Amino acid sequence: MVLPSDLTVKACPARSVQLFPDSERRVPFGTGTSILYNYLDYRFQNNTDRTYQLTVWTDGEYLHGELLADRPQQYSYHIECRNEFFSQEEDGVYRNNEIWRHKIDVHTDEETEAVLLRRNHAKIAYDPAGLTVVDLRKEKQS
Repeated sequence: MVLPSDLTVKACPARSVQLFPDSERRVPFGTGTSILYNYLDYRFQNNTDRTYQLTVWTDGEYLHGELLADRPQQYSYHIECRNEFFSQEEDGVYRNNEIWRHKIDVHTDEETEAVLLRRNHAKIAYDPAGLTVVDLRKEKQS
């Protein structure tokens, strides 16, 4: 909810392990965060002149949320996943991708910035059967 806003992400530690397969994933891998009481993990800051409210709720099956502001933002944002693949490495299979954020002026619809936010490289902890996996062990031997 924070990435497509004017808020500034201050800390978002990369996950080194992907515990579950992607069935029904709604956001790109590497853009979510865990919520664990009394543990500072994902942090963001409001450096704007707007007031924001973050609301979250559950419906018994899903965690929902929305980010509200006291007035419209000057920019909209599009989060894009690039270069996504699974790799077989010496110690297992890894999920790889890049997360990009595109900043778009809401008045002109022109993209003003494209920023690479992170490169993900997380070992998967589930059965990789059915995945298309690039064997990087062969490339390293060449």
